[in-house]
Amino acid sequence: MDIYDKPYYKITKISASLIGRWPYQSSRQSLVIVTVIWSAFILQAIPQIIAIVTHFDDREVLLEALAPFIIDIMFVAKYMNSIYNAELMVTLFERMKKDWKLLSSAKEKRILEYHANIGRLISTGYAGFAYTTTAIFLSEPILPRIINYFSKSNESVPLKFALPLEYIIFEKENHYWLMLAITNMFAINMIIVTISCDIMFITFVQHVCGLFAVVGFRIENSPTGKITDSNHRAVSLRKNSQDFSYKHLVSCIRSHRRALEFVKLLEETFTGTFGVVVALNLPMISITGLQLITQSNTVEQTLKYLMFALAQVLHLFFDCFLSQNLTNMSSRIPQCIANMKWYNISKNSQKLTLLMTMRSQTPCKLTAGKIMELSIENFGMMMKTSGSYFTMLLSMQ
Repeated sequence: MDIYDKPYYKITKISASLIGRWPYQSSRQSLVIVTVIWSAFILQAIPQIIAIVTHFDDREVLLEALAPFIIDIMFVAKYMNSIYNAELMVTLFERMKKDWKLLSSAKEKRILEYHANIGRLISTGYAGFAYTTTAIFLSEPILPRIINYFSKSNESVPLKFALPLEYIIFEKENHYWLMLAITNMFAINMIIVTISCDIMFITFVQHVCGLFAVVGFRIENSPTGKITDSNHRAVSLRKNSQDFSYKHLVSCIRSHRRALEFVKLLEETFTGTFGVVVALNLPMISITGLQLITQSNTVEQTLKYLMFALAQVLHLFFDCFLSQNLTNMSSRIPQCIANMKWYNISKNSQKLTLLMTMRSQTPCKLTAGKIMELSIENFGMMMKTSGSYFTMLLSMQ
């Protein structure tokens, strides 16, 4: 049975296949899906741009259009990154498959399964919240009509979309419901792509966290033999090939190196996207917060902007949280070395532990554009910066 058919990778496989980025689907199927996605995005983006140009003098409409337009840019960044770095992603998936085959015991498999299941839970929760937020955002123009229908009110409800759009060819009054349905489908298309790219990232991060956990487990459970004065010379003269602790630590070093190489590939694959996400997320949160304060005239609008702001914060938080978790897991290796019975192994083996300790002094980090480290501390700083943007925008009102 293929490892990607296991329950903890099902959501990753389905999500990547939906956007044509699953490395094991046919190239024809991938090409068709990518073409459909880009076509839907272009058909969505053109009316948005027209609306921004048409209502450039209307500050309220402009603010309402800016946040979705920024999401469009983030969509382009994420999807273009998955296409441009397709070979790197294939390498990451292939390495994951090989890492599972290299596990030597049932306990090690359980450790990696544990982290894979954590990734599945995070992905499911993240996707569930994002899709719920999207449903609330897109239903904002429809809810007043539903309320009027059940309350049998004669109050007229304006024809509007979830985001400012201007269709030149079609008249809104004659084709409103068809246009609304198509527009919502296009918006859902972008959200699916964005979430799927994030789910692949979550899967990769949790896998490498599992690799570090496996390395730590191997180190702490290294085979040892008590060294006394009588056998110290024999142990010292023993060939490395006959020294079980030495051979075991060499395998630990190789596993540790594989984990470090995986992190390097992960950083190379996603650092550009994170640079765009961080640069755009901060002003977008501020703009949405301003809309929540100044443009929430109904309960539907308040709920729409509130959930939209929470989704943006959650998106940025998950990126920083996962990167911080990776940093923490890579930093545990020296502690695992300290926990092993290093005093009961040969001198050559002790030298290997020193090498691993020295290499682990610099924890692994993921960055945004190779400029800023993604961490919980920097997430707090970004929220503070976003608050400053919000205060500045509010003072301009």
